[in-house]
Amino acid sequence: MQRIYSHIALVAFGLSVCASTTLAESNHFMPACAYQTIDIKKYGYQPFQNPPDLHANEGVLDTRLNVQYTDPANTAIAGCPVTLRSYNGQLVGPTLRVRQGDVLNLLLDNQLPKETPDEIQAQFEQENQNAYLDTRPASFNTTNMHYHGLHVSPAGNSDNVLLDIVPQSQFQYEVKLPANHPIGSYWYHAHAHGSTAIQVGSGMAGALIIEDNPQTTPKSLLAANAREKIFVLQTILYNRAGRLDDITKLFPGPGNPNPDRKTCQQAGNEGTWPCSRRHITINGQIVPVLTMKRGEVQRWRLIDTAFRESIAFVVEGHDLHEIALDGNYLGRVDTWKAGTPIDLQPGYRSDVLVKASMKAGDYRIIDRPTSSKKSLRQADEPENLLAILRVTDEIEEMALPTDEEMAPLAPFGDTDLRKTALGVQEVIFKLGQDMQGKKNYFQVNYRAFNPDHVRQLPLNATEMWALTTVGDPSGVPDGIGQPPSLPPPHVFHIHVNPFQWVRKGPDGTDQLVWKDTLLVQGPAVTNIYTQYRDYIGKFVMHCHILDHEDLGMMEVQEVVNSADGVASPHSH
Repeated sequence: MQRIYSHIALVAFGLSVCASTTLAESNHFMPACAYQTIDIKKYGYQPFQNPPDLHANEGVLDTRLNVQYTDPANTAIAGCPVTLRSYNGQLVGPTLRVRQGDVLNLLLDNQLPKETPDEIQAQFEQENQNAYLDTRPASFNTTNMHYHGLHVSPAGNSDNVLLDIVPQSQFQYEVKLPANHPIGSYWYHAHAHGSTAIQVGSGMAGALIIEDNPQTTPKSLLAANAREKIFVLQTILYNRAGRLDDITKLFPGPGNPNPDRKTCQQAGNEGTWPCSRRHITINGQIVPVLTMKRGEVQRWRLIDTAFRESIAFVVEGHDLHEIALDGNYLGRVDTWKAGTPIDLQPGYRSDVLVKASMKAGDYRIIDRPTSSKKSLRQADEPENLLAILRVTDEIEEMALPTDEEMAPLAPFGDTDLRKTALGVQEVIFKLGQDMQGKKNYFQVNYRAFNPDHVRQLPLNATEMWALTTVGDPSGVPDGIGQPPSLPPPHVFHIHVNPFQWVRKGPDGTDQLVWKDTLLVQGPAVTNIYTQYRDYIGKFVMHCHILDHEDLGMMEVQEVVNSADGVASPHSH
């Protein structure tokens, strides 16, 4: 299987910039942080804990998030004291809870230390030696905030990801939710170009919930909500010193699912996710235990915040009753039978209702194996144990909502944008390498990210977007994604406006659903449909494999006020 990143580039990198990181790591090596399999019996099986909640009051959520390192004296993962970039010093951000029409006033206080010019240059070289950059990325301690999936203004101090909030500075966000904003599960995370992967890979993410209106929500759903579980699914990566300061460690690593020590000691492999032996966490916990009574119904909000992890979510012995995708109610209950996984890719959300079995006992919650054809690493991924569902002997028989009860919750009714789309936009994600195999190209439509390269879109227009991925042409020696291999998959995400996409439902029939993030696998073309509503201004579209974004696979979009609604110059 072809490696996604240039082996030669990694070797060269390992002999230069990374040498200082490796030395620092070895000087602070802690046995508890070794690259070895985590003892789940010792460090897992604790009671499941939701993240702390922050609620809006009288239409306003006033809060503050401190961007700071975790304190290794009181923060550890599997016995390893960690010093990781975080919100409020925690391994998961608090859950922000608002309602339609509310205002989120969030003071982001970047308390991370200022880097020296030499440190900033070393960080830049990590990226520059592996990718053809078209703009200088932010330093690893520079940040900002993205409210993933929200339909809000991208301008000013709202959901503006083109800002850089440097260390030892603050920024006041004011995010105004429309009164008709779709209710559902969203999330927030760091998004400064160049530091996104490092920061989200450290755990800088949290849930953002637009809460149900009790007057219009079925009673059975309200009852399930009262037992809600938030699953912030994380791949927190840390080295043998309990830190994450090297973006190349976020690269795919070896192509086999269970690499041996010799493979992991090869240049470019040591410390990557497969070789680190780190474990998927939920809200910072390793394999927590959820408890339910027989017949009880709970709402689980699944949020894949991983930097590069396909999760095939299964609860053994239990159907998964899906009610929402990427924050948007389906307007029905889609029941995926026991053993059929819910597909989660980075940035995806899925809300499911789980009705506990009438047979008491422990049931595994797992990430089923992912084949190399779908894996974001283009390698087979093994099964992962995520959590345990413990069904007790007690009985609390609860009802599931019906399709008829859920239908009025669909935020856009029976809208079908395929019927009104006029313009066509094209997105080609390109990951390839140069002729010498030293650097890679991370591009959208054959261009690396540059904030001055802007695709203009007319306000209120409805358009089809054609999405695909490509690898290298045949003339590139040992190129990436050359036939008969498939080109690498990517995860399309666009800010501000959701889109419609056709998927196969539980019964195998086509369904038109609303999303904001989507796995794209070339060479086939995936068509989606969207409308640029309500807001003008600049925002971005990018691959949600986060190091891809940092290395150039992103593009600026600008919705402009066009009275006649003509197609943009970038339409085809």
